[in-house]
Amino acid sequence: MPGTPPSGDAGHRRGSPCDPAEQAIEDLLVQVRQWRFESPGLVRASVPVPEVDPLAWLEANPLAPRCYWQDRSGQIRLAGIGAAWRYTADTPDDHPALLRHAQSLARHPGVHLLCAFSFDGRSGAGEWQGFPASLALLPAVELQGNRAGQQLSVNLYAESAAELRQRRSELTGLLEDLRPAAVSEHRPARVTDRTEDLDFAECSSRIEAILRDIRVGHVHKAVLARQVALRLDRPLAAFTTLRRWSAITDGSYCFAIENAGRIFMGCSPERLFYRSGRSVQTESLAGTVRRGETAAEDAALEASLREDSKLVREHAWVTRYIRGELEPWAIRIDAPEQAGVLKLDRIQHRRLPIEATLRPGVGDHQLLDALHPTPAVCGFPRRRAQDLISRQEGFRRGWYSGVIGLLSGDASELAVAIRSALVAGDRAWCYSGVGIVQGSEPEAEWQELEAKIESFLSAVQG
Repeated sequence: MPGTPPSGDAGHRRGSPCDPAEQAIEDLLVQVRQWRFESPGLVRASVPVPEVDPLAWLEANPLAPRCYWQDRSGQIRLAGIGAAWRYTADTPDDHPALLRHAQSLARHPGVHLLCAFSFDGRSGAGEWQGFPASLALLPAVELQGNRAGQQLSVNLYAESAAELRQRRSELTGLLEDLRPAAVSEHRPARVTDRTEDLDFAECSSRIEAILRDIRVGHVHKAVLARQVALRLDRPLAAFTTLRRWSAITDGSYCFAIENAGRIFMGCSPERLFYRSGRSVQTESLAGTVRRGETAAEDAALEASLREDSKLVREHAWVTRYIRGELEPWAIRIDAPEQAGVLKLDRIQHRRLPIEATLRPGVGDHQLLDALHPTPAVCGFPRRRAQDLISRQEGFRRGWYSGVIGLLSGDASELAVAIRSALVAGDRAWCYSGVGIVQGSEPEAEWQELEAKIESFLSAVQG
C-alpha cells in the first residue's frame, strides 16, 4: 500500500509519485500541510486508493497504535494507524460520557471510531496492565473499505492553534513513513511452552462448585473461563495471524486493537447489538456442540443441538433474559419462534435473532448496560453469576469477553469479544469459556474449552 521506506529530510522523503497509491499520499500531504486552525474540533481528508489487503498494510507499518475492524458480513473493513483522538474511562459509570464524546465525533461524514469495554468494568492488571476499563479511538490514518471501494483518510483533532501545528507535524511524519503493503510470507510460529491456568481436575472441581450453586437456586447459569499462556519460538506476526484466523472463521467479526505494547485481537461470532437510529438488532447465542468429521455426523450433531433438553433449556433462559433486559428500553421486541444454528469451523451454536424499536431518547449506553455482559459470557442472574465467576476464576479477563465495536454516524455495531487472544512479541494469552447449567458434565465442558481455542492455535502455527 501507499508509501515508501523513509529516508532523508521531512520535505524530501518521497520521490515523484509513481503509482496511484503514491499519488494518494502526496495528495493527502498537500492537504494536511495547508490546514490552519479555525475552531476546536476535527478536520479530515480522504482520497481513493487502489484495493489492498488492510491486514498486510498494518503488518507492514508497525506504527502504534494499530487497530482493525471487519463486520461479520465482510462489507466494512477499517484499518487504523496512530491516534487522532483517544478517550479512556476507568469505571462503567464513565461509559455514557465516553460514548457521548465518541458519537459526537462519529457524526462527521465518513468518520468511524473503534471502542472497547472490559468484561468487568475494571482497568487491567497482570498481562492486561495498561489497558483501561474502556476506550474509544479515532485513528490518525485509516484505510477504509467497503463494496464501493477503498479510501485512505487522515484525521486531526485539535483544541488550539498550537495543538494543530504539533499534530499536523506528527501526521505528516506518519504519512511520510508509510510503507507499501505486501502479503508477506511470515513463517508461522511454533509453540515452545504452554501454561494452563487450570487443568482438567481443577476445571472439574470448579464446575462442581458452580453446579452446587445452581442446585440450591443461587444461579441458573455461570460461565467458567480459562486462560492458556503460550511461549512461541519467534515474535508473532499478529496481523498476518489474524488474516489466517479470519480465513478459517468465516462469518465472524474480526478485530484488533493495539494498546500498551500488546495487541488484543479475535474473530468473534457473537453480536452484542447493531443500532441504527432507534432500530436495534441483537441475538441470543447459547448451546454448543462440536462440528462433525463428515456431513452425516455434522447433521446428527446439529440435530442434538436443536433437540437436547439441556441445550434447549439453556438457550430459552438466555432468550428470556435478553428480552427482559430490553423491555424497559423498547416499545417493540420481535423474534422468530424457532432458533437457528450458527456453524463455525470447530463448533456450532443455537442462535435466535432479536429485533427491537427503542423508546425515544434511548441510546447506546443504556443498551450496553442492559446487555453487557451477556449470558453467553457471564451467566444469569447477571450479578450473582459475576460474583460466582470472581470466586471461581483464577485470572482477570481484561477485555476478553468484553465488548468491541465501531461507531459511525447515527449507528453502532458492537460485538462480544470472545474467540480472542492477547499478543505481545513471542507471548500470547488465549481464552475460552463454557456455560455451566444444570446437567453440565465436566468432560464435555473441557472438550468445549479446548475446541474454542483450536482456531487460534491453528492460525498461529499455520
